Amino acid sequence: MKVVILLLTLSSASLVAADIIVRDGQLTLSTGEVEFALLRSPRQIRESALSNDASRYEFLINLLVAKKILAQLNALEASEDPAVYHEFLFSQLEAARELDRLLFQNQLELPDFEPLALERYKISKNDIAPVPEIREASHILLLCTEGCEDEGDDIAKLNSLRQRIIDGESFSDLAIEFSQDPGSKTRGGRLSQGIESNAESVDQTIRDALFTMSQVGDISDIVRSRFGFHILKLESVTPARERSFEDVAYGLKKEIEKRFRQDAYREYILSLGPKDEIEIDIDAFEGLAESI
Repeated sequence: MKVVILLLTLSSASLVAADIIVRDGQLTLSTGEVEFALLRSPRQIRESALSNDASRYEFLINLLVAKKILAQLNALEASEDPAVYHEFLFSQLEAARELDRLLFQNQLELPDFEPLALERYKISKNDIAPVPEIREASHILLLCTEGCEDEGDDIAKLNSLRQRIIDGESFSDLAIEFSQDPGSKTRGGRLSQGIESNAESVDQTIRDALFTMSQVGDISDIVRSRFGFHILKLESVTPARERSFEDVAYGLKKEIEKRFRQDAYREYILSLGPKDEIEIDIDAFEGLAESI
């Protein structure tokens, strides 16, 4: 290994002149190839190759071997191994399509999308600008799904808990002790996210109760949901507001850019299609179809 590294060092002048880092006969690794391979390698492998002679040698040898394999596959004839030949061919076609798309997008010139974004904002302002009121809540839940036999006991228990809260006991402490919602009880009954009045993922009865409370800190009456019986506490209210164009401009421009790129690439692909009629051997194709 030391001999190889020494030879590379002695010949570095000629290698650098040709932008080549490694040469093995006619097979070479350029600076760009090695840099790309290093950057896409896992961090541990990259750092090892950059700092350790043995790891660096192994890294470069693996690259050379990979290039030799690629050269062998490129030289493969269909008659030698049809299955491998066509698998390799179509994997290249798929990769070529994706890389061509990437190349096209990298080279695509983009116009200024702000005027279009502003027009979209003005036309669809009623859909884009409004941000609904959001209310955050805590709850104490006693599970009682359809057909449960403990409705009376659960209601009585929650009424007792509600009165204790009104009398000054901590809602959070009682939720930790009595709530049967495992997701929120460890947070003192605090629900993980705010609720909008039209949030379909939340039972209508919960929303109705929450949005009839007038002040933060209010405690609801007992509420029935598909999960059981609840007591709710209103924790906060974020008023409804209207987003300005500046608030949404970035997202609108990105959305317009995405459609622009999709349309441009679609037109580009269509432009690559044949301009005139192509010749198809129908008999050969039908024979192939029958054999599959």
